[in-house]
Amino acid sequence: MLRAIWLTVQNEARLLVKDPIVLFMLLFAPVVIITVAGYSLGSLYGGAANSFRLPVINLDHGKLADGIIQALRQERAVTLEMLDDPGEARRLVSQRDRTPIAMVIPAGTSTAVAAGRQPRLILFVDPVRRVEVNALELRIDELCRRVTDQARATAQVRIEASGKDLREKIKRLSAEIASEQSEIRSQIARTQTALEISIRTQIAAAIKQVSDATEATIKTRERQAWADVQQQLSQRQAILLKIQNYLTQLQSSHRAFEDWLAKLKTMAGSHASDIPPPPSFPRPISETELAELAKPVTAPKLDPTLPATASVAAFSIKIPKGPELRDGNLIGDLEPFQAPQALTLPGDLGFVEQPAVVGEAVTVNAFDQYVPGFGVTFLLIGMMLGIALTLFDERDWGTLKRLQVSGAPLTGLLLGKLFARFIVGVVQMVLLFAVGWALFGITLGRNPIALIIPTVGISFAAAALGLVVASISRAHDSVMPLGVTISMAMAAIGGCWWPLDFEPGWMRELARWMPTTWTMQAFNDLMIRSQPPSAALWPFAATVGIGMIFLGAGLIRFVSLDD
Repeated sequence: MLRAIWLTVQNEARLLVKDPIVLFMLLFAPVVIITVAGYSLGSLYGGAANSFRLPVINLDHGKLADGIIQALRQERAVTLEMLDDPGEARRLVSQRDRTPIAMVIPAGTSTAVAAGRQPRLILFVDPVRRVEVNALELRIDELCRRVTDQARATAQVRIEASGKDLREKIKRLSAEIASEQSEIRSQIARTQTALEISIRTQIAAAIKQVSDATEATIKTRERQAWADVQQQLSQRQAILLKIQNYLTQLQSSHRAFEDWLAKLKTMAGSHASDIPPPPSFPRPISETELAELAKPVTAPKLDPTLPATASVAAFSIKIPKGPELRDGNLIGDLEPFQAPQALTLPGDLGFVEQPAVVGEAVTVNAFDQYVPGFGVTFLLIGMMLGIALTLFDERDWGTLKRLQVSGAPLTGLLLGKLFARFIVGVVQMVLLFAVGWALFGITLGRNPIALIIPTVGISFAAAALGLVVASISRAHDSVMPLGVTISMAMAAIGGCWWPLDFEPGWMRELARWMPTTWTMQAFNDLMIRSQPPSAALWPFAATVGIGMIFLGAGLIRFVSLDD
């Protein structure tokens, strides 16, 4: 038993040593797939890779926009391109490699964030390169969060500084109010003292004014009373003058009468008749005048009432001007201490997607990428099984030799087998698209018939590649690993499994020489970008050209082996 096992192991080892291609492919195939996947997906998982190109249109020109641009310049995975025309940015996204996104910073973004609103950056995206778009959007979203957090941290510092400054200002205001209150109390005390003195002075002046007015009124009344007495005395004085004149005349008459009597006595004796008549006496004072003279002098009646207020200046007390007090408007008092602008927390900065080509959808069905990609992969593998293995076996078994002996040319036999497998490949892809449309709802573009163009191209190139693999394989066991490795590597590098933009530059240059690259470009243009059938003509020509190279190389190799 053990001997049988040992002999079997020795036999398998000799077979491996006799066919180094099989041994090499057992070790090389995993390395190839790992290398392709590692370099392609390195940027997706944060590894070093060639950077994406990111056109940016800055319509804001504010501090926040400058901060975003500065942060993008520091991103290793992004090469910034400043543009002025959004239309040019859209064109670059839809037509240039490594440009899955273009960014527009709208005008007023910095002001909107500072005001607490939620502005949005505009991202022109290519839906075909959704994986690259998502990878870049993760970085942009992280950048937006960093910018927002930094703006909020800055605002928090400003708010704290403003609060501290406000507290200091309120403290100074409180000290000023306390000092002013103390000064007001002192002024009130001084005003009260001045008010008492002023009131006393004004009262004294008012009393003196009233006293002077009263004294003047009394004197005026005395003068009026005296005038009345004088008037009464003047009447009596006139009567007294009359009496005085009368008495004087009476004395004169008396002396004249005495003289008369003397003359009468002298002449009386013998001449009695010669006695002159006695002199006439003056008219005596009338009884009325004597009664008036005898009337007592009546004292004038003085007005006992005080002078009327109209004759005295209006009595009023002038209160001295007191200290100016606040009007109680605390808000008005605090206005000089307020911040020049109300501080608000910045808003959240985000982004919104727009299609690079007007009319396209921003998001697409994932199966729009996976159905053609994996369909091409299995088409290549199917061609390896259907062409490479069959041709190798027929060559190894001598079937081709026998057909040639019957008169069939080798080239015709090979082209016939390739054409048959080409038809199978076309039918396989058509059925795959039909199943994808029915089960997964994939988009077939403007004209589904146009999908035949890249399908025909890749089927021809895959059949020709199967001829090449069959011609270079030296053993039956080497056909499968060699063919599968080539098929999987070509599918991976050509963009069937992931977007080409994830690959480094040298791998993207290598992808230009693979039919899978042009085929996936045609499928994406027709299905996802909804371009007309003419968009698939140049990729079809490139695919057929590469297939012609494969076909020529395979035929030359087979003819040389037959000789």
